[in-house]
Amino acid sequence: MMDLSIVIASYETPDLLLACLDSVDQSVCEMPTRAVEVIVVDNGSRDCSAARVARSKHNPRIVASVRNRGFASAMNRGLRLARGRTVLLLNSDVEVNPALLEGALERFEQDAEIAVLGPRLVHSDGRSQRSVHLPPSLASEFFSERVLRWAQSRPKGSALVRNWNTAEADTDKVEEDLDVEAVRGAVFFLRATLVDAIGGLDEGYFFFLEETDFCTRVRAAGHRVVYASELLASHRLGASSKRRAPLATRIEYHRSLDRFLRLHHGEAAAAIARGWRALRQLVALPLLALAGIFDRGARSRLKERAGLVLWHLRGRPELPTLAEVLAEQTGEPHG
Repeated sequence: MMDLSIVIASYETPDLLLACLDSVDQSVCEMPTRAVEVIVVDNGSRDCSAARVARSKHNPRIVASVRNRGFASAMNRGLRLARGRTVLLLNSDVEVNPALLEGALERFEQDAEIAVLGPRLVHSDGRSQRSVHLPPSLASEFFSERVLRWAQSRPKGSALVRNWNTAEADTDKVEEDLDVEAVRGAVFFLRATLVDAIGGLDEGYFFFLEETDFCTRVRAAGHRVVYASELLASHRLGASSKRRAPLATRIEYHRSLDRFLRLHHGEAAAAIARGWRALRQLVALPLLALAGIFDRGARSRLKERAGLVLWHLRGRPELPTLAEVLAEQTGEPHG
């Protein structure tokens, strides 16, 4: 059996994917005694992504989908093929630190209770990104994360939330590994046996919160989700969708949020959150319109926010999906 399977989901980001593979190769070279396989799942790209990877020096196993079925679907395809005891689910817009892979494998081998592990994520310039987060709840819809951190880190609060508070407050100075509620999905290590126990990622999520849902199920099954701040990876946010289709991407997040709340907090909580979010977007429009008189960025946000309000007022239609919007930008059919 392999020590590690690396599954990379890619959608029309060939330059980023090749840079990701370069960093993976460098990290693999740091652990010559380990057996590692790399699986690239091309998620319906219509550009040269798969061909460029096939011609590259990296020689990963390439699995090509006919259409974009979403991040969870792509990762599940890779999980079904993976032969490693540990699996790394990796975004194509990530570059891993040379010590990342060996450090993660050592933690899984030293502690059988660790089921999921995430490293500290940084921007390309070294600034820390949010690497851990609290799962969505009805409370998080009404109160800021700062307020929730303060309230839930009181002496009677959850130790997991106190850990999350510590990690978020100073991610570049936390030295010990911490148990947390959820880690970001850009660099997501998991124990392979976990998939047999609780299943893969929920493909009902197209692009957001699938890793949060998975961490929630992992913890419900009695396993640990760990944030390892000493392990590093560089992540370019939103490279494949947010910059290309900002409104469709934001709508997709709202769909995922609604699904998470329905599954884990009930239909009533999801309905309240839907109404509150629609009201917040509507109230913000006049303020953005005023700011837009002087600021081009505000005008862009106004256009996006107005589109989101219209989507709510139309009854939150399922179509078009984010995949269809992205496909239309290429001038080719989605399916």
